Amino acid sequence: MSLIMKFILNGTAEIAFQPGRFKILQMLKKNGPSFVEQIAKETGIHPRLVSHQLDVLQEEKLVETKYEIAKLDGSKRGVAVRTCRVTAKAEEVLRDVRDSLR
Repeated sequence: MSLIMKFILNGTAEIAFQPGRFKILQMLKKNGPSFVEQIAKETGIHPRLVSHQLDVLQEEKLVETKYEIAKLDGSKRGVAVRTCRVTAKAEEVLRDVRDSLR
């Protein structure tokens, strides 16, 4: 199997390039670690659907998530949020697809 086509052939690229998931990956890549509500606001995807899409991406090891306490604007106390970030594997998948299109 061609090294460039690895993620296309094993189905990971298909999962990553579902439109909502791809939008989330692009947003996380551009903005860095973010939590569900930030992702929803930035992408226009409902927070419940963002959470579901993150579960799918995490299962494929394309994002890492963890729960943290964050200070939000207007909040006197910390709030539990699910912070998400793109993994090296996601970067590799995006690069794989880009290189295969050349």
